[in-house]
Amino acid sequence: MDLVIKVRSIPKPGETVSGGTFYRAYGGKGANQAVTVSRLGEECYFIGRVGKDVFGEELKENLLKNKVNIDYLVEDKDNPTGIAFIMVDNTGENSIVVAPGANSFLSQDNVRRCLPVISKARVLLTQLEIPVETVSFSLELAKKYDIVTILNPAPAKEIDPHILSLADIVTPNESELKTLTGIEPREERDVIRAGRKLLEYGVEIVVVTLGSKGAMMIERDSELYVPAIKVSAVDTTGAGDVFNGALAVRLADGDPVERALKYAVVSAGISVTRRGAQDSIPTMEEVDQFIREEMIEL
Repeated sequence: MDLVIKVRSIPKPGETVSGGTFYRAYGGKGANQAVTVSRLGEECYFIGRVGKDVFGEELKENLLKNKVNIDYLVEDKDNPTGIAFIMVDNTGENSIVVAPGANSFLSQDNVRRCLPVISKARVLLTQLEIPVETVSFSLELAKKYDIVTILNPAPAKEIDPHILSLADIVTPNESELKTLTGIEPREERDVIRAGRKLLEYGVEIVVVTLGSKGAMMIERDSELYVPAIKVSAVDTTGAGDVFNGALAVRLADGDPVERALKYAVVSAGISVTRRGAQDSIPTMEEVDQFIREEMIEL
């Protein structure tokens, strides 16, 4: 669950600032990505863990409302539902602190019981709000069935390069890219250099999300930069999750990565024009309409 407060500017260390509007919103990286997949027209199973509390019940109801299958969503009686405290400034940029709660206890056994679904999936999308050991196990399991694997390495943390090598596509933002490689992505050439370092770990494709600048795909022999669409940002919360969910949808539908990347950039761009993480997620019809009206070539 996201607990969001509007501020004029994100406070610096030791600084206290006056906030504005406070509200709750449905969130969580995995849940945001799952809702994105569903709204963009694909069947989605959500593997996760929530507490046996009010937030957990509300999140389950919202996932069902968005037609996400929660047959493999575990209810934890001993640990609370994860929350994120989010500050959003006047430009729409945000700063986030996550208390993972029940997410920290999603186990390999929880994933193993999902084998009937995983074995038939076209894409597995995971991130780092669950234990790294569970992420590694999930990716290894998917590999056995030749499933496309996407690792969104967020929240930012250092992880074993072997785990990165299990993913076909790794999708860091700029700060996560620095955490993974130690390279500060100040300029485009730095992004490319850092991306190529991840390729050395065995990753097939690196896709770096660049916020208001768009995204860049780095492969062994080429790079592709896709600029962001021109919009007025209201709230960037969840934009990365929308990007990842949209990327997964188009890859599941058989699109080449280049086309899927452009679709993901458009989807994420639409989401920042609205408030909230899941409330901002566009539908397939909205994305298709935007592409037509703006004459965007995928």
